[in-house]
Amino acid sequence: MHQSLSLLERYVHSHSHRSRDIVIETGSDAGKPDYLLIPALTRVRRKQKGIRALVIASSIDRVKAVGDARARFEAMSGDSVRVAALDSGDATRKEADVLGGSPGIVIATGSRIIDHLRRENIDLSAVHSVIVDEPERDNAGAFNLDLQFILSKIAHRPYIATFTPHLHEELDTVLSLLRRPRVVEQEAWQRPRPVRSRTRKEPRMSTQDKKNLPSEEQIQERIEEILRLIHEEADPEELNFLRKMVRKHVPFFSRGYFAAYLLRNSSAKGPRKASTQKDGDFKSVFIGVGKNRRVFPRDLIQLFGTVDSVSAEDIGEIKILDNYSFAEVTSSKADQVIAKLDGTEYRGRKLSVNYARRRD
Repeated sequence: MHQSLSLLERYVHSHSHRSRDIVIETGSDAGKPDYLLIPALTRVRRKQKGIRALVIASSIDRVKAVGDARARFEAMSGDSVRVAALDSGDATRKEADVLGGSPGIVIATGSRIIDHLRRENIDLSAVHSVIVDEPERDNAGAFNLDLQFILSKIAHRPYIATFTPHLHEELDTVLSLLRRPRVVEQEAWQRPRPVRSRTRKEPRMSTQDKKNLPSEEQIQERIEEILRLIHEEADPEELNFLRKMVRKHVPFFSRGYFAAYLLRNSSAKGPRKASTQKDGDFKSVFIGVGKNRRVFPRDLIQLFGTVDSVSAEDIGEIKILDNYSFAEVTSSKADQVIAKLDGTEYRGRKLSVNYARRRD
């Protein structure tokens, strides 16, 4: 049987006996979806009672295609496990009769399974394996909601094998439902299995290299500092644009390493110094505009730059709150900034600029 399978089907067959959940990227050209039936047939035995496996397909056409594959596998293995494909459209009564015969494997769309659950036509108490036919990203939202609902109706946590044309961010929902999932990219099952060498080993980090790394406390401090900057100073529109670029150009399962690399370079520079100026060199200025007017530090630097002889070097720490902000300005130029900007119109309102009051 193994020799008559495609490359992807062989890979699926080889891993179907394992208990660890798996996610496999099939690619758009992976051929017929026969591979969806392999984990179910591998894990279900004829004498077992009740529905033991669900194949949740992304469309009714996929249900029909997977259902047609059962004849092919039965001819190969002689296995007579009952397989029910719910592909009859609105013929709910007919499908209910099929489900009443306790098939070992049920193939259906998520919405169809939910419909039979609400009509109490299907019993999921014996299900121990769920095979998921994840659609492309644009159609994954509603599909994953149905999947979450179906899994919530299964008393015992099942083995889950997920197949997706491409790895995409909507898979985060599915990954949260899996148990220590193994994620297999398309290239992994397409290339021949490498010959293992007994002598060559991956180089390990030396003790000296480990000593050069920042401590966990330093890394935690830097992460907290970055998160603070995100919440207090970053422009959400700019971050959303950059996040789209990361999603577009960084492979899904390389994003963790991508973030780690950026953090490493950020940590190497050390935490940002709050202020290196001596007392008296700077004065704190109150500006009556904040986050609610979509103001960010660079906006205030540009605003202060409209004042003659004031440059970025004359501006110290900036703190932006919801309705107002504070900025440190060189003492010798603070009066000039206040005189120039107080009462001017900025983003549709008159701006209030004055010395910040000290708390009593």
